Amino acid sequence: MQDDKVILEAIGRVIRKVRKCKKLKFTIFCYENDISKTTLYMIEKGLNKAYITSLFKIIKALGLTYEEFGRLLDNELPENYMKNEE
Repeated sequence: MQDDKVILEAIGRVIRKVRKCKKLKFTIFCYENDISKTTLYMIEKGLNKAYITSLFKIIKALGLTYEEFGRLLDNELPENYMKNEE
């Protein structure tokens, strides 16, 4: 489904941008937070539906609250993405 692709790519962009902004090296970040490199790679590329537990672990490891992550995600989604159509 196209909507799935849009949201998966947005999640990946948020995670990658925050990780890079905080200068967290990919391999070290995975190792220090017990996250599979394959899992993080696939999530950052928007190629994999993340288990909610993996997503929460990544959000916590990035030092974000769920609310902060939600705001960042909302900013990455296309305008009016979550707006209900009548």
